[in-house]
Amino acid sequence: MIKGKPTPVQEKAWLNRITEYGEKHGSFPLYDNYGFDRHHVKGREFKHNKCHLGRWLILPVGKDYHDVHSNNEFNVTHYPKRYTAEFGKQVDQFVAMCAVIKSEDNDLPFGDDVMQAIMELNV
Repeated sequence: MIKGKPTPVQEKAWLNRITEYGEKHGSFPLYDNYGFDRHHVKGREFKHNKCHLGRWLILPVGKDYHDVHSNNEFNVTHYPKRYTAEFGKQVDQFVAMCAVIKSEDNDLPFGDDVMQAIMELNV
């Protein structure tokens, strides 16, 4: 398990695993398979309590709910509060995704410190 910021190889492996999750289980918020983007919930460089989270805290989000050109009223990029009010916290979606990934892979690529820091967020 990795603590902190992943190397480029580790980051690519995590992005690929998120893509695999989205293809197999569907994307948030509706668990559909109609195409998705990988959404960095707080941005790629986000840190919390000196713990780098930005390159870990990523969700597969349906294109209509993420694409900057979408006018969907629940687009997480433009209207994060509306998205959260309608579909719940992104952190909860991330934790649910990680539970599935852990059940399939027997582990996650990052340490408990990263997961704990993510669970402290209010997004």
